[in-house]
Amino acid sequence: MKRNDYLFAVASVRALENSLLTRSDLEQLINAESYEKAVTLLNEKGYNIPSGGNYSKTLDIELNGAWDYIKKAAPEAEALNAFIIKNDFQNLKAILKAEAMGHSADDYFVKPCAFDAEKLKKAVSERRFDELPECAAGCAEKALELLSTTGRAQLCDTVIDTAALEAILCYAKSSNDDVLINYAEEYCVATNIKTAYRAVKTGKNSVYLDMAIANCEKLKKADFVNAAADGMEEFCDYLTNTGFSDYRAELEKGGSAFEKYCDDKLLEIVKKAKMTAFGISPLAAYYCAKETEVKCLRVILSAKQSHVSTDVIRERMRELYV
Repeated sequence: MKRNDYLFAVASVRALENSLLTRSDLEQLINAESYEKAVTLLNEKGYNIPSGGNYSKTLDIELNGAWDYIKKAAPEAEALNAFIIKNDFQNLKAILKAEAMGHSADDYFVKPCAFDAEKLKKAVSERRFDELPECAAGCAEKALELLSTTGRAQLCDTVIDTAALEAILCYAKSSNDDVLINYAEEYCVATNIKTAYRAVKTGKNSVYLDMAIANCEKLKKADFVNAAADGMEEFCDYLTNTGFSDYRAELEKGGSAFEKYCDDKLLEIVKKAKMTAFGISPLAAYYCAKETEVKCLRVILSAKQSHVSTDVIRERMRELYV
């Protein structure tokens, strides 16, 4: 599809943006006196969580619906897979681990995803790796071999997680859209930094780091890995001296603060899609907006069930698209 071919799809998505929850809506939910009251308020805003039901399932349906809509609006836009391909790799992890343990992976599949999970499972079961999506074939075979020979699920996860980042970058670059490419690059940077930080804290060596860190243009992998392999002080100095001091500051605040910071930074990138009426980025931005909304609702509803204070809930809220 050419940029102009997205004109109707973008106009349609702009209309849908009017139904996204606002900060004021979230404040109402946060201030609700109980979980039941929060669910009632949310249902008044268009959700359909049954009384005493599983809110998580309803939120999954909402997010899947958003994905189905934009895919129908732009059926040839494979580059949009950059935003959900991580779920396919999560399904691949589930398939490999379940097979190794003699269990079924069906209960662990997540959506939305770009590829049929049942087909992935069949291809792995029959060792027909060539039938897997090109972005997953090599890592699936390597991860299965590591899992079989070492029994270490972490190595399996590491190989697949790195391949997932590379797939995200590949799909985004295929769009030739600056917003999508910048989003994917920043997502890769944030994930690499988080992975390296955890590896340094647990004493992982350069061999592991080289396996766990994905290539991306915003950071030089070799220098990044060497700094992490030298220890926490050197790694933090590297972040400060290479323009990533903001990430360093958030890491020092703790895991939840870092996750929130990364999510907010990525949303700021996709907000640039508000300035265009053409191309694929407004569709991607709408999906990201819905994903952020759902993430906030999970935090609120879970916190309400656990009687967490409103101040703590507010600390965990992400920035919104609208």
